[in-house]
Amino acid sequence: MAESKLKRVTENENQDSTADPPNKKRKESSDLLKKFNCEYFYIDKSLLIKEFLQDGSKIVCVTRPSGYGKTTNLTMLRYFFEMNYENIKENEFQNLQNKKYFENLLISKEKEDVQTYLDKYQGKYPVIYIDFSSAFKIEKTFEATIENFKSFIKKLFRSYKNINLKNLDKYDKEQWETFQSGIFSLYELNESISFLCISLNKAFNKKIILLIDNHDSPILNTINTNNEFYKFYEEVFLEIFNQDKRHHYLFKTFITGNLKKIPILMNYEMLKKDYIEKHREIIWTLLVEYGYLIYDYRTVTAKFDFKVVKLEIRTNDVSEFIKNKLSSWKQNLCKDEKIQNTIDSLTHNYDEERIIEFLKDKIKSNLGYGTGYDYYNNEFLDKYYSIIYSLLSLSDECEVVTKKIFNENNNIRELLIIPKDNLETNTLNNNKTDIVYIIINYSNIVEKGCIEALDYNENLVFDDIKLKEKYDKIIKFGIAFNEKICDVIYEINYGNCFKKKEMQKEIYTGEEFQYASNKNCYLIDKTKMISKLINRKGIIAYLITRPRRFGKSLNLSMIKEFFEKPINEKENEDKKFVFDGLEVSKDRKNMRHFHKYPVIFLNFKGNKRKEDNRSIINFLKTEISSVFNYYKKRIDFNKLSRDQQEEWNKIEQMSDGVILQNTIKFLCTCLKEFYKRRCIILIDEYDKIFSEKLKSESTFGTIQTFFSDTFKGNDYLRFGMVTGCLDIGLNELNSGANNFTKCSLLKDNYFSDCYGFTEDELKNVLSNFNISDSKEKSDDIEDGIKERLKKKYGGYSCVSNIDIIKNIYNPYSIMKFVQKNKNKRDNFELSNYWIYSEKNEKLKNLLKNSLVAEQESGYGIIDIGFPNEKEKKKKCLIEMKVNDENIKEYEDNEDDNKI
Repeated sequence: MAESKLKRVTENENQDSTADPPNKKRKESSDLLKKFNCEYFYIDKSLLIKEFLQDGSKIVCVTRPSGYGKTTNLTMLRYFFEMNYENIKENEFQNLQNKKYFENLLISKEKEDVQTYLDKYQGKYPVIYIDFSSAFKIEKTFEATIENFKSFIKKLFRSYKNINLKNLDKYDKEQWETFQSGIFSLYELNESISFLCISLNKAFNKKIILLIDNHDSPILNTINTNNEFYKFYEEVFLEIFNQDKRHHYLFKTFITGNLKKIPILMNYEMLKKDYIEKHREIIWTLLVEYGYLIYDYRTVTAKFDFKVVKLEIRTNDVSEFIKNKLSSWKQNLCKDEKIQNTIDSLTHNYDEERIIEFLKDKIKSNLGYGTGYDYYNNEFLDKYYSIIYSLLSLSDECEVVTKKIFNENNNIRELLIIPKDNLETNTLNNNKTDIVYIIINYSNIVEKGCIEALDYNENLVFDDIKLKEKYDKIIKFGIAFNEKICDVIYEINYGNCFKKKEMQKEIYTGEEFQYASNKNCYLIDKTKMISKLINRKGIIAYLITRPRRFGKSLNLSMIKEFFEKPINEKENEDKKFVFDGLEVSKDRKNMRHFHKYPVIFLNFKGNKRKEDNRSIINFLKTEISSVFNYYKKRIDFNKLSRDQQEEWNKIEQMSDGVILQNTIKFLCTCLKEFYKRRCIILIDEYDKIFSEKLKSESTFGTIQTFFSDTFKGNDYLRFGMVTGCLDIGLNELNSGANNFTKCSLLKDNYFSDCYGFTEDELKNVLSNFNISDSKEKSDDIEDGIKERLKKKYGGYSCVSNIDIIKNIYNPYSIMKFVQKNKNKRDNFELSNYWIYSEKNEKLKNLLKNSLVAEQESGYGIIDIGFPNEKEKKKKCLIEMKVNDENIKEYEDNEDDNKI
């Protein structure tokens, strides 16, 4: 069944006797007014007849609140189409009697082919007209209500008592007499209306026009009384249309009422008591649909460019019903943890999985599969739309705004969620208040449908309001459905006037990205690295090697903070603004990955114990145990299978018999069940556990296999990143971990500008801290400060497949320099910061073992062969001074990373 595309009817079906008629009215004869059930005047809507005939839908359902002219128009249709049943020979005379009412109306001028509509259609069809507005009374018991329904059917059949039944067979004639007698079974009652249609079709050899007025009246009266009858009433309707599929007796059907598509809503079983008890969150929407509550446009108030319309209660009964029942229901609903969590997920936390779980549960219980009705795509869409709208309407913190105009045949529905603070104050609190824009789509492939929804209306214009000009931050949800399947993806869009909060002058040389951001420390924006990770396809694992204090740990922390899904609202609030205004946020598609993934983070920096085999393995076990403990608090652990729980506990408790190599892959498997996404694995300072003193081949092999099993052949891995100073331990092809994409200063095709400070970044740092670039006045120093910094801290270059980035500065040394020289124009202090930041035993040993020749002066030459096989004889000779006397021991203290 399709929703009607007919023009909206605006006149009242029963004019109030005290009301003055409109100024523009047409006086008609008293016969016409009486015929069409009008009281004062009739507004010509006769072109509805033409639209009804031309509309491609076999069944048209028009829903309007009471008093909108539904009965008037249905009566008009009846007398236009209805033939004379009593005497076929006098049919022409009867047609003339009804035809006179239409001769002066607009329909009289319309033609189809060469015939007028009056000549072709008027008085040519058997019409079954049923008005359920006061057809029978709904009693307290099902049996009593059925008796009333039987009496109604008896009267309906008797109204056709004089028709000629000669074309009916003996059985049909007997059945006809049974219905006229009023004595028949419940089964026969179920088929009564469909049998009437079939009988008239056979009697006149013409298809039937079925007109049903106020079809929802019996349903409305069953809200608090007879739920069993509701289901039976539904079956009666289904039987009409199911039998038509077999016998094809209907020409056109026109149904009116207050509900929105009765055969569909019936299938949802919305009005049963148990439904109201279980799903009260949509009761407000239903009452509006039924006409018990109406929109009061006289109280419209304009706030922040959107109209807020109040509801008016139509009857005292409903007023008492709402007062006694619905108010407490709503309060209880708001206390329901699942409902509140879903509202929060749509308005604050943006938890996609929680939204999906709620919607799947609601649709499963409400759609009513197996009732015999085929659903159109848009009918599914409207159902989801109703649930989301009604759910959000429960919130006291926001207003839900719908589109003023939309095409109901499109597969898109839109909602806007505005915090009430915005409506009341007409102001925005930068970075603290978001507006949520929901786009609901129907698609055969739901994930693709979410992307289509997010790409829809990229300019973010809602009812002619340009959201980007009004709001700093727009959270855009793409929600897609395909029958019982749904998916949800959100992204973050920023307004045209959005400004990133200014960074403070506090210098930070630590490794915690979130801490630095929340404390407004000064950071160089390296979030383009995240964009590269998102857009780079086909690479599973990266091995990043850079010198010490080059930003490896800080970048890894940044990646973790971007991708890791928060555990709760508090954690989300602490983290949701961290990337606002940064480079990665400028592409809205990047923000589809923000806070979406389980991130497994291991830091081997803490391996400061003795470098014997047992200590290193125990350290690795401890770190893995900590990760399992971390995630046990972030998931519903009891939802894992018993075997999974037992294995998890063994690993967490470092029990004997645990196979160390498989632990992280097992964790990925478990987390995929909760997050529905593959894991991201980050390991910092991996080279700390590869020690020279790791002589045991079995222990060395265990560690290599751990890396191999974690990053190779792991179907639950989205990508992994391992960082360290040195490329050791994983560089043997037979190690198993040979699928790493290596990125070092010597060759980095992906992140060459993501570590260290470039020339432009250095300029920004000096400018931000007001360090002048004027020439020194000292006779001993002729260069400006930039040249001096280049010589002191900028001796690095990085090779990529595009070019060579020269003069990359060590960020730790630069920020230490800035800390001591803020706001200076001369007398700069350039010290050796990097060399004292950590002990150098491992570096010294590595260099000494790599020397081709040792010289007494302490200078040596490292042999780094060219990768080009044709130039094997050539060598890259690098002079390195490793004299122990020039290396001082440096011990870190608590305040070293925070100045």
